[in-house]
Amino acid sequence: MPYFKIIKIDATDSTNTLLRQRCSTNLSSDGEVLWTTTQRQGRGQGNTVWQSESGKNLTFSMYKEFKLVKVQNPFVLSCLVSLGIQAALESLKIPNVHVKWPNDIMSGDKKVCGILIENMFKGSSLHASIIGIGLNVNQESFENLPKAASMFQITGTTYDLDDVLATCLDSIRQKLELLIHSEEQIIRLYEASLYRFGKPSTFESNGSLFTGIIRGVNLQGLLKVQLEENQMVLFDLKTIKLKN
Repeated sequence: MPYFKIIKIDATDSTNTLLRQRCSTNLSSDGEVLWTTTQRQGRGQGNTVWQSESGKNLTFSMYKEFKLVKVQNPFVLSCLVSLGIQAALESLKIPNVHVKWPNDIMSGDKKVCGILIENMFKGSSLHASIIGIGLNVNQESFENLPKAASMFQITGTTYDLDDVLATCLDSIRQKLELLIHSEEQIIRLYEASLYRFGKPSTFESNGSLFTGIIRGVNLQGLLKVQLEENQMVLFDLKTIKLKN
């Protein structure tokens, strides 16, 4: 992977949106990173909005091309980026870091990071991806978000954003190098880091609550949940929500 070219901007609605616009006019190159201190309309999975206090957190997007390696199932990219952020946070002494399916990063039961990946295809092959990351770093409070937390809230330490960004990018770079391995191996690494893996948990699907146990994921990113009488069911992100 080439070195990163970091472009820092004061404010934008969404780094993913801006980077996609740059890609559409051929302004972006492999490894380009857009980083802003103020993101006004950051996006999460689905229709959710990523809330971030100006100047306190990391909100950045990376453009990555896949010319030298073929990615059969794009979900493995999500796995590796998630594992990269997990490794970065662990190196910064954040405790009890896990990946909540599909790609939220947790410290204990608190969400510290969200990831949004937008893939671009040529034919049926993954050509490139825009990898958006929102990491709660120094924010001191989160209004009406009881399950959110920042690195500062967890450790009591104030972090240098440049240093945290450098740590995250280097960790992601190292994990993306694992794309040369089999996708099954990558899935196993991801499963080993899953939040609430193997533990009885409460889920919501179609307005109903039920208990199940996360047993893993498949190559397409569907969640394997063991129900009563050992029945194994696959769920996608739109049909299930982990409640605890």
